[in-house]
Amino acid sequence: MRRYLLLSVSLGLWACPREAEEPRKPRASPEGKVTLEGDSLRYVRVEKAEVPPPNASHPLFARVSFDERNMAVLGAPVSGRVSAVHVTTGTPVIVGQPVVTIHSADVGTANAALAEARHNRLLASQTAARAMQLVRAGAGSEAERQQAETAFHNAEDEERRALQAVRAMGLDAKGSDYVLKAPIAGTVVDRQVNVGNAVGADQGAPLITIANLQKVWVIVDVYEQDLPYVKAGHQARIEFPALRNRIYESTVTYVGDVVDADTRTARARIELDNADGALRPGMFAQVDVSSPEVASAWVPLSAVLARRDEFYVFVRNAEQQFVSRKVELGQERGDRVAILSGLQAGEDVVTRGAILLDAEANAAF
Repeated sequence: MRRYLLLSVSLGLWACPREAEEPRKPRASPEGKVTLEGDSLRYVRVEKAEVPPPNASHPLFARVSFDERNMAVLGAPVSGRVSAVHVTTGTPVIVGQPVVTIHSADVGTANAALAEARHNRLLASQTAARAMQLVRAGAGSEAERQQAETAFHNAEDEERRALQAVRAMGLDAKGSDYVLKAPIAGTVVDRQVNVGNAVGADQGAPLITIANLQKVWVIVDVYEQDLPYVKAGHQARIEFPALRNRIYESTVTYVGDVVDADTRTARARIELDNADGALRPGMFAQVDVSSPEVASAWVPLSAVLARRDEFYVFVRNAEQQFVSRKVELGQERGDRVAILSGLQAGEDVVTRGAILLDAEANAAF
């Protein structure tokens, strides 16, 4: 009997358990402020936003490129067929040196038109002079003199137009050949033409590319979040792994105004002297740009919440409430991220549990 009594008491205790004491839940106000009490505070960690260093160094990827101011891409100014190519890739050239000869009917036509215009002008000049002499001798009429003088002026205009057409084509010789010449001194870095190729003035295809490599550009890819740190005039340290980590010191001379939609980068430019020819276009480089730190604080990445294209952190105020604060992010360094605006160093920011606070704040709406 005692055994059955103990069993019934045990069943009664199992059927009527003691009510567990539930932790008090967070309370959120319609303004998005969240108040935590009791055990809920255990799920949230708060840290002081860090003071950023006075200066920052920003490692960036880059490559060597041509100096566009000392580069010439030569196309065909006339239509025809290539009869000679006077240079190869790597050939050093001087200003005015022939690089390609094109046999062109257009050249022959233009030169022939100029020769005919000159001949007609000479004839008209002689006719006008003879008419003047006849008038002075009393053997000619004034009307004939004026007619001859008008014909002479018309012939001069025709010669002038023919000469302008020849000069516009860059011609300085007779015949049907056009000689394409180097407009700058440098080195032939690309050749896309051979003897026998048909070329056209309307094709726009480059035949010869000449570049002066005494100076080169280092083109730096700057991501969006790094743009506040990279400005014209900032000091730059450029290292070339292919040259046994050879290091150059220079400054940023230009930062692009457009961000590429695919890479999300803007291009910055650094100019370097290259008298020894060690730097070659296409060569990889690593760049460190030194600039004053523009961030107002540093926080762990775990403190940042993303909503669409905007970023937020939760800050604890003087009333021990947690308030959502919109921030602008800067550069990431390891597990830390720079805050450019919206938060000051020394403020209490939530570094763990921000997602829970965000859910509770949204539930109040």
